[in-house]
Amino acid sequence: MALTVFAVSNLSFIAEAQATMSVYYIRTLVDIAGVLILSVQHEQLRETALHSELSAMDAVLHRQYEQYRQSKENIRLINRRYHELKMQIAAIRAERDQAKQNAALAEMESDIRRYEAENKTGNPVLDTLLTAKSLYCQQHGINMTCVADGTLLNFLTTGEICTIVGTALDNATESVLTEQDPEKRLIRTAIYAQNGFVMLRFENYCTQPVELGPDGLPRRSSHGGYDLKSVRAAAEARGGTLTLHWENEWFTLRVLLPQK
Repeated sequence: MALTVFAVSNLSFIAEAQATMSVYYIRTLVDIAGVLILSVQHEQLRETALHSELSAMDAVLHRQYEQYRQSKENIRLINRRYHELKMQIAAIRAERDQAKQNAALAEMESDIRRYEAENKTGNPVLDTLLTAKSLYCQQHGINMTCVADGTLLNFLTTGEICTIVGTALDNATESVLTEQDPEKRLIRTAIYAQNGFVMLRFENYCTQPVELGPDGLPRRSSHGGYDLKSVRAAAEARGGTLTLHWENEWFTLRVLLPQK
């Protein structure tokens, strides 16, 4: 496009070689038009890039929200099964054969412990997410510990909680699953108040140093597999910040939000 503008602006030299002022007027007009065209094209490219980024972030949000809805239904079924197991245990206790009774009780209690991962934080959305993640971690040999005051997140919408907490935990679980030693599959989660702010802290064991990209976020190949741009956008929309840190084989993601 720049070459086209340059060529057109010089055509007047051929047609009107003697009309000096006319040449200057035509060249100035064509050059200005060329600058405007290039500016419009640059703006369109920038808008296209922003639209692509927003689409990717919206996809992450939609995925987390769908996971939340599915998890809520799964937990309802799990709770029903949990109560059924308790009734079955009561029936087994009436069994007269002590050997059969002990074997059945051991099996039933093992099943109950497997489903006994529900978290009670004071926020139903956070409870659902943490329960689903806890069950997933148990199934994949991941040790996840959580200390959270869910009431601190009551000012956030369901989508924001799903985006921040869900994406951060998905990124952490995908990272620790690459660890060959099951003892090193560790995740620590904490949500607490700190000096008028709400701190959401997600830590996971990570042997390899985490490489950050130009945007300050982990490269997809260096830690987990989830895009954390949506987490940063959700935090900044509430006047908060996202910080990342790797030290001593631990990767830490912190989200700091003004307390409401």
